[in-house]
Amino acid sequence: MASAPAGKESVQEVKPVNNTQDLDSYAKASQRDEDGSTISSPKITFKTKMALLSLIMMYESYLFTLIMPAAVLAYINADLGPDPKYPWITVTWNLGAAVIVTVGGRLADIFGRRWFLLTGATAATIGALVGATGQSINQMIVAGVLFGFGGGFQEMCFACAQELVPNRYRFATLGAMVFANHVSSFGPLISYAFIKYSPIGWRACYWFCFAWEAATAIMLFFFYNPPTFETKHVDDQKTKWQLIKEMDHFGLWLFTGGCLLLLLGLNWGGVSYPWASAHVIAPIVVAFVCFVGLGFWEVYGNLKYPILPPKLFKKWREFTSLLVVCFVAGMLYYSMNVLWPRQSALLFVPADDTIIRGVYANMVSFGTIIAGWYCMCVMPWIGHERLQLTFFIIAQTALIGSMASIGINDKAQAIATVVTVAACNLPPSPLSFGMVSLGLEDQSDIGVAVGLISTFRLIGGAVATSIYVSIYTSRYANSIPGVLKRMVANTGFSGSFPDLLKATALNTPASYAKVAGINPETVQAARQAIKISYVGAFKVVYLVAIAFGVVAILSALSTRSVEKSNKSNAQAVQLETEKKEGEV
Repeated sequence: MASAPAGKESVQEVKPVNNTQDLDSYAKASQRDEDGSTISSPKITFKTKMALLSLIMMYESYLFTLIMPAAVLAYINADLGPDPKYPWITVTWNLGAAVIVTVGGRLADIFGRRWFLLTGATAATIGALVGATGQSINQMIVAGVLFGFGGGFQEMCFACAQELVPNRYRFATLGAMVFANHVSSFGPLISYAFIKYSPIGWRACYWFCFAWEAATAIMLFFFYNPPTFETKHVDDQKTKWQLIKEMDHFGLWLFTGGCLLLLLGLNWGGVSYPWASAHVIAPIVVAFVCFVGLGFWEVYGNLKYPILPPKLFKKWREFTSLLVVCFVAGMLYYSMNVLWPRQSALLFVPADDTIIRGVYANMVSFGTIIAGWYCMCVMPWIGHERLQLTFFIIAQTALIGSMASIGINDKAQAIATVVTVAACNLPPSPLSFGMVSLGLEDQSDIGVAVGLISTFRLIGGAVATSIYVSIYTSRYANSIPGVLKRMVANTGFSGSFPDLLKATALNTPASYAKVAGINPETVQAARQAIKISYVGAFKVVYLVAIAFGVVAILSALSTRSVEKSNKSNAQAVQLETEKKEGEV
């Protein structure tokens, strides 16, 4: 409750609001007393702070399950494989999280959030246990499925945290959550340290995730008590069964099926099956049909609880343009976590230095640490969200041009650019979360609205990863024969060129030793040819990324900053444990 001026009692208190009219009227009352004097900012109670801390821990746990398995993927395959299905250990994370974060957010809007978040933490805890004790690639894929299922619920933390604080503190809360990810930002380096120093190797990563997820579940159970089902429906008096019958079941299946088929097709393309095969084309086409059908169904289905409320998509400046921005931001963020470790390992890192490899893999996360300071110390307090958003999208698009110019000897430029790109890539997400939530007509839609931002970001990452990996692998395959032939021409190589070309695929001392007629000069030239070919391949990838960045810039320019009147003392919900006796 806001404190009153000396000698007076405040005539208002912080209450939940559910629509724009309530928010606007309350925004005026919440900042003025009855004599017109300004009321001091509301206080956040200890119970709310502990609930926020549990949500921050959940976000950290979620990031660890994303980052650490991806960092040790090759080691898992070497230990339990080789199995061509091993990339699905992390692919399933994206599949599950992309779908669940929106579906779970909508269900939580209707039924209450507490048990959905506890389900997510529990599922991820079980996933970590399965991964830590896994004896086959198939078991590790099951662990990835559980991580993705749990991660989808856990990414709801951004909506959950915002509704617990006064509107004026929403951006500050988001900034604090992003700032708190300093520990998880060292996930790749921690993973490589486990590989090098732990007797159980990569399994230590999963036990580490298990500890975080279990602690998160305990914290949520004791401290996170948002409005219950009964509280959310005190006015309409509907039962759970009534709401289940009124749910958008058809839309739910169309959305789930469309997302899964799209992500499956993208992840199969160029890896498990050729891009022109029916295995790739059919899922993508069916996904497109599902999304078109979903659009018509949501608009014309006369639904009480649509899975994708059409009223959100009609607000281009407050919602839809932000989906486009976050889709492209996701294309860069998640793809950089795939591209940079590969690029740095090929061009700059000694093959036998595990810790240095981990340091380079961690460069993207170093950028997010810098961004965390900005998001907490600057972003919430300067306003002008549209200008902030546009600046960061322009900056990272421009910096991608610098990535396209990186050569074999440009180590310093590469490191500086990657860190800066990552620092520019993160702020658009909390900015978008806050802009969307404070632009809603009805705060009861916050779960699905923020969830869709996350879904678009995850799908953007999946789309980019597929496109970019396909580009650099095909460009490399086309260029390496000519570059290799030119580089080894004067090294005295007398053996079979096809055998040498085959050896470059592994690029190990053992593979070169099997090539007849080879000599040290030829090996050195072959390794240089590989680097030159990959430099050209990555250049094309980054030039393509610039085109996507231009689309994001145009979308960012069309957004709208949050009205100052919306940054009031009004608060969407309060914890059940904060209610006074007799209050509903």
